[in-house]
Amino acid sequence: MKKLLLSSLIIAGTFAAPTYALDIADITIQDQIVIENNQQQLRGAGIRSKFFMDLYVCSLYNQSPLTADEIMAGETPASIQMNILSSMITSEKLTASMEEGFENSAGDELPQIQDMVNQFTGAFSEPVSEGDQFRIVSLPDTGVSLYKNGKQLVTINNEQFRRILLGIWLGDDPLSDDLKEEMMGE
Repeated sequence: MKKLLLSSLIIAGTFAAPTYALDIADITIQDQIVIENNQQQLRGAGIRSKFFMDLYVCSLYNQSPLTADEIMAGETPASIQMNILSSMITSEKLTASMEEGFENSAGDELPQIQDMVNQFTGAFSEPVSEGDQFRIVSLPDTGVSLYKNGKQLVTINNEQFRRILLGIWLGDDPLSDDLKEEMMGE
């Protein structure tokens, strides 16, 4: 009976315990996550830096190895996770960075989605602290949702907006070419 109980605990622990792929800047990155019953594998992760300052660890999760364009097409679930590294990151700075990212990613399409951009960036109005975790979840036919420390802040169901949002990190003019490569596991 002890062997059976021990075996059951080992098996249960094997399936229940999260596994971790890597540590970046003292942030432990899980090798898989489950979002609304969709299991996603870690594709890659890296650090977003600006002016020699590490801002956040950014990781990409999806279900299968896809190109950046395929991920942005939104036919499969994907998630981008940002773990804030610096106390220098404020709500205002994060909002400004997101607005810059939207400008670069959207180009001439920005006026068409400006109201949605304002709604999305408005979700960053609460104070931001070192250690906060933001997760952007893209689900087919559902749009994108923004979570902060597990709390849902906003959902926008618009394919053009979703593609442009993911393009901030994965598009032709990302916030950081190096970070894009790291997130894509290249």
